[in-house]
Amino acid sequence: MTGTAAPRAGAHQGTRPSGPLYRGLVLEWRRNRERLLVYAVLTVTITLIAVIFGVRLGFVAILLAARLPADLADPEPKDARQLRSALGISRADGVRARTLMISAGQLMLALGAAGAILLTDWQPGERHWASFDGSRNGAGALPMTWPDHLVDIGLWTGAILWTHALSGGRAFRLDERPSGLSTMARFLGLCLLAALMFVGLVQIVNMMLMTMDTGVIGVLDAMYDSRFVAAARIGQLLTLIPVLGGGFIALLLASRRWARRA
Repeated sequence: MTGTAAPRAGAHQGTRPSGPLYRGLVLEWRRNRERLLVYAVLTVTITLIAVIFGVRLGFVAILLAARLPADLADPEPKDARQLRSALGISRADGVRARTLMISAGQLMLALGAAGAILLTDWQPGERHWASFDGSRNGAGALPMTWPDHLVDIGLWTGAILWTHALSGGRAFRLDERPSGLSTMARFLGLCLLAALMFVGLVQIVNMMLMTMDTGVIGVLDAMYDSRFVAAARIGQLLTLIPVLGGGFIALLLASRRWARRA
């Protein structure tokens, strides 16, 4: 009985994932779990405060997500490299593991901020930074719709992705370490650029719609209350493409470059 049970146990243990990327993820979790658990509690707290008391603190989670590449950077890169080498984790796999861990933490914080937005009531006069008031003919301000909330979430998510792509590589260099303040400043600068892009695109699309007279204009007039509303919706979509879509592509390309240069 004993002779047959031992091989089965060994075979079962051998089926557990033990590749270098998996070991890298385990190491990243062990080194950063206290901070990530604190952020998880903070994420839940922010969402509950928004739902119960109507106090929106989602911006706190958003800023923490933006600076997470700096927060999870190794305080002593040389020691960290030696530890990974001792565990059989290549530099490339260490970079991939760190990028995945940061992305998971950013997703967690972003979900908390999104919950604080989507699960609470918004007054008609309240607006996101890339939203607009669609009222006309002297009517009162209209409340925001789900597309407004989703556009807001998509834009700051894209800014977080761009910030990670532009700042995360410094965490893997021996001679420098990303700064939390500079990372948040870069995030806010990207948000400002996205806001300016939105305003500019709305103005361009609005001028084009005012001078065009085709069948497409008739469809837009039937769908929206005014051509300005149609221009604003198109402007939101055109802004999301480079901010959110471009952010995903930029982070993917940057992570591959970090892994090659590790």
